[in-house]
Amino acid sequence: MFYIGWISLTASGILVGILVFLWALKTEQFSDQGRARYLPLRDDFPMAQAQNPSKATGEVYALLFVIAIGLAAMATTVILTLMSLGG
Repeated sequence: MFYIGWISLTASGILVGILVFLWALKTEQFSDQGRARYLPLRDDFPMAQAQNPSKATGEVYALLFVIAIGLAAMATTVILTLMSLGG
């Protein structure tokens, strides 16, 4: 009973990692490795202008959602651990 929380946290972390990796493959994040290896050596980075910095985009909401899920998983693990120690 003690290990269920930790196993679920580990399994959810592995699942999220696999999903992010599959997303990266689907959106071709690894497609241009020749260019990517020289990016840290370049000096001429174009500065991207924010169109409307006061408006939150879908990416911000997705990031907040992922953070909330991670915090909920960690809180659940701690609660299950404390419950198993007391009972």
